[in-house]
Amino acid sequence: MAHLQKIFLFFLLFTLILFSQESFRKEIHVPDILGYKTLKCDFHMHTVFSDGSVWPDIRVEEAWREGLDCIAITDHIEYQPHKDDIRRNNNRSYELALSVAEKFGIMLIRGTEITKSMPPGHFNAIFIKDANLLDTADFRVAFRLAREQGSFTVFNHPFWRDPDYPVVDGKVRWMKEHQELFDAGLFQGIEIVNETSYYPEAFRWALENNLTILGNSDVHIPVTMFWDYPAGEHRPVNLLFVTEKSPEGVKDALLSRRTVVYYEDMLFGKEEYLNAIFSKSVTVKKIGINGKNIFFEVSNNSSFDYKLSLKEKHPDFNIPDAFTLKKNSKVHITIRNKENKGTFPLETIFTVKNLHSAPEKTIDIKLVFE
Repeated sequence: MAHLQKIFLFFLLFTLILFSQESFRKEIHVPDILGYKTLKCDFHMHTVFSDGSVWPDIRVEEAWREGLDCIAITDHIEYQPHKDDIRRNNNRSYELALSVAEKFGIMLIRGTEITKSMPPGHFNAIFIKDANLLDTADFRVAFRLAREQGSFTVFNHPFWRDPDYPVVDGKVRWMKEHQELFDAGLFQGIEIVNETSYYPEAFRWALENNLTILGNSDVHIPVTMFWDYPAGEHRPVNLLFVTEKSPEGVKDALLSRRTVVYYEDMLFGKEEYLNAIFSKSVTVKKIGINGKNIFFEVSNNSSFDYKLSLKEKHPDFNIPDAFTLKKNSKVHITIRNKENKGTFPLETIFTVKNLHSAPEKTIDIKLVFE
C-alpha cells in the first residue's frame, strides 16, 4: 500500500510540474525604424469554424509563443466543412479568441475570408464589424459590404491555381474582374507570400498598382505540425511600421503601405524600410591592429541573417568579398591596408543578397569601418 501511495504521489507531483510550466515567447528581434514602432503580424489563418483543425484560442497562443504582436483569424464564409458539428456563425472564432488575446497581449483584428471561385478568387477582409453580413453569393455585393464596414481587403495567394490564370506574352495577367475590383477601390493589398509560396509576379503587381504587400501563413493545422521550428523554419510574418500600437495604427500602416514581408531568410519591401532595418540592426567596432591588418567586429542584433557581397574592390584595402551576418550574433572581419596608403573612415558598399525591394532586385547598403 505504501508503495502504491509513493507511485501515486510521484505521478501527482509530475502532473503538477507539467501543468505549472509557463509558456515561453520566442521574440523576433527587429528594430523600430524611422520614428515608427515595428509590429510582427499574421493576417490569414483558419480554425475549426471553417476548414482549420484547431480551436480559436490556440491561434492566439501560437502567435504569442512565436513573437507576434497582432493577428487576424480569417475563417472562410463559403467553405465550412465542420458545419454539421459546429454551429455556423462567421463571427464566432473572433469572439472565442478575443478574451485569450487580451490575456496574452495579442492585438486581434476581426476578419473573414471571402471565398469565391476564380475569378475573382479568395480575399481576406479585415477590420470588418460583422462577417455574417458578407455571406452573399454575389462577390461584388460582398466586396461592397466589406468596404462599407471599413474593411482592408487583401487578394490571397494569387497563383494558388495556375491553370485558372491567362498567360499573355509569357506573363501571367490578372483578370478583368480583378481590374474591376481594383478600379472601384475594393481591395488594397496582395499576398506576395502565402504559406510556403513566394509570388514574384504578385510583388510586381503590387509595385505597379501601389498595393500593400503581405506575407501570411494561411495556416490550417497547428503551426508546429507545418513548420519545423527547431530546424529554424518559421511562418511568414508581416513587419508593420505603426505610429501607435492600436488597431487604428495597424490599419493606417496597411493603408500607407508601410510593410515588409519576412519569409524564410528573406525580407521583401521598400528599400527605405529594408535599409533602415539593416542600419538599426548592424554595428561595426574596431578591435585592434596588427601591422597592415585591421580587425573589426560586426554585430547583428536582429533575428534576420544578412548575406553580404562586396559591390566592388577597393584600390587600397583588401576587404572580404562576401560574408554572412548571422542573426543575433557577431562576426570578425579582417581588412588589410595593402601598402599602408588607405585612410579611415573606410566607406564600403555591400549588396545584401536576401533583402529584396522588387522581384529579382536586391539592395545595396553602406558599411563604415573606422
